[in-house]
Amino acid sequence: MPQKQLTINDAETRLLSYSPIKMTGESYKLDRMRELMRRLNNPQNNLKIIHVAGTSGKTSTSYYIRSLLEATGAKVGLTASPHIVSITERIQIGGKPLADDIFLEYLNRFLGIIEAWPEIEPTYFELLVALAYWVFREESVDYAVVEVGLGGMLDATNVISRDDKICVITPIGLDHTNILGDSISAIAAQKAGIIGPHQAVFSAPQLELAANAIRKRVELQTGELHITSDKIQHTDLPSFQQLNFMLARSVVEYVITRDGLEKLTDIQLQKSAYDTPPGRFEKFQIGSKVIILDGAHNPQKLAALIDTLQQKEITGAAWLTGFIEAPEQKIEDCLAIIASSQPAYCTFTQFSVGQDIKGRKSVAAADLQREAARLKLQSDIITNPEQALAHVLNKPATTIIVTGSLYLVSLLRPVLLRHLG
Repeated sequence: MPQKQLTINDAETRLLSYSPIKMTGESYKLDRMRELMRRLNNPQNNLKIIHVAGTSGKTSTSYYIRSLLEATGAKVGLTASPHIVSITERIQIGGKPLADDIFLEYLNRFLGIIEAWPEIEPTYFELLVALAYWVFREESVDYAVVEVGLGGMLDATNVISRDDKICVITPIGLDHTNILGDSISAIAAQKAGIIGPHQAVFSAPQLELAANAIRKRVELQTGELHITSDKIQHTDLPSFQQLNFMLARSVVEYVITRDGLEKLTDIQLQKSAYDTPPGRFEKFQIGSKVIILDGAHNPQKLAALIDTLQQKEITGAAWLTGFIEAPEQKIEDCLAIIASSQPAYCTFTQFSVGQDIKGRKSVAAADLQREAARLKLQSDIITNPEQALAHVLNKPATTIIVTGSLYLVSLLRPVLLRHLG
């Protein structure tokens, strides 16, 4: 019997049925994904892939690589996560997510194929990564830019065996320590696990322990390591985006030389430098208020955010913040960094996540407020995120920072768009 045509809401609901209750180190493995891809005839191995891992800047770097490659005239696929506006962001071609009807047509066909194999039981993330590889092959893209979800070595994206894959590693810090390990060396080893035999590797400047782990993996795989410059060339970009752009530019210049593509002009470079994903230092103006959305969910990203605020001489901002459940020390570190910026005040909120992992929730706002009190950070609690945003908009501060989780950003961005519309 033919499958009923899905709507986007239907698709969201149906895909959530694949979400695991939680992701643990024990369930973090590639067996299911490899078997699923084998039955799909390994579409990923028909693609020229740029594979992007790291702790901070993965999505922005992926967007930059896609934009720069498209400027050469190439047809480029991009898969990134989590999605901010729509699930269709998980599969982008031609610089934008698939149109809803095309996404749904592909998804309906794909589910009709894989549901014949109920014993595989892919997770939400595995299914969407497999779908992206499958669609990119169907669409005959010239290149696929693939953002790692978590880690690298055992991430569902890491099923590519071609030696012309290009590996990209953005700055590495402590994140997902309950799964990846509790040291920079351990985490870097996981991130560097995307590196296969004889592949070109591009790394941002790293902490010494991370750099050593990457170098060791490259040597083991007889690869080719390029450490990119941290020289700033686009001074009006946030500092963290400048570094992401330089990394992406190094990668694409290598591809241009390797594959004989058209060289990029200064105008094309300048245009691509501003092709950033939603929710990364994204500004909205509502009346006299400037709202900055930035999914800075770990100490490394928050430090970069505050550095940018200081560069732009933004002081006395109000913060609206919520964090996904994480090891306690990480939350303490995050709040300490926020407190160091001397915010006017901080409103804490809480939420549930509607993608990737079923039932995943934020840290209780009351727990955040207790830690904030210890740090002498003035704060209040509004547990409903939309009400929290309205509350902060009524405060006297002229700049509002919404951060702490990309999932929180994804909940509030549509609300801000309604205010504008």
